[in-house]
Amino acid sequence: MNIFYSNNINKSDKRIIILEQENSHLIKVLRKKTGDNVNITDGKGFLYSCSIIESDKNKSILEIEKSVEFKNQSPKLNIAIALTKNKDRFEWFLEKATEIGVNEITPLICGNSERNKFNFDRSVKILVSAMKQSLRYYLPIINKPAYFNDYISSNSQKIRDSFIATCMDSNIGLLSEELIRGNDSEVMIGPEGGFSKNELDLAKKAKFVPVSLGKGRLRTETAGVMVCSIFSTIN
Repeated sequence: MNIFYSNNINKSDKRIIILEQENSHLIKVLRKKTGDNVNITDGKGFLYSCSIIESDKNKSILEIEKSVEFKNQSPKLNIAIALTKNKDRFEWFLEKATEIGVNEITPLICGNSERNKFNFDRSVKILVSAMKQSLRYYLPIINKPAYFNDYISSNSQKIRDSFIATCMDSNIGLLSEELIRGNDSEVMIGPEGGFSKNELDLAKKAKFVPVSLGKGRLRTETAGVMVCSIFSTIN
């Protein structure tokens, strides 16, 4: 099943507008035309069965015929992950994390980070594409980059299990052993050079529990995918 994404939805008028890349794929690649049926998700748990009532190279207007809500009752996973030096590796993480399951992603800027900027609009497009590919109906939230100290401060009052992945301490438990089934969780993942000792100390003071992802030392993006996989397996 092909699904498309739109946030331009008027439920009262039962109309959905498809623009730009989504519209191009609809009419140029799949060659959909007036009267054809199309499935649309809003990225908020709804799947709409629609028919095309107007279409040209700039936009398509669809009429909603039926809608189904897929309620997300699973626990939520938030990942704060350092931007990788190679932007392609970070984009790979965005794609795979969406496919496996993640609710919110915050690019993190740490002391050892080698990059502090990323293309927000391109990242959203990657998330949308991965959501559609994996037939998911919830689009992960992606935030603007946050500095380590700011992220720690802003998350200090949130009620959920908080972890920081590290290789620096050998006397810590595995994430798979520390996660509690059914609980919302957040995990911080550092840059290629790892978190500094000062950052780890600050995280501990903010009630982040240090955890290991296993015996090996993982690349940042691999660690992110590992976290998604472990969380998905437990929940």
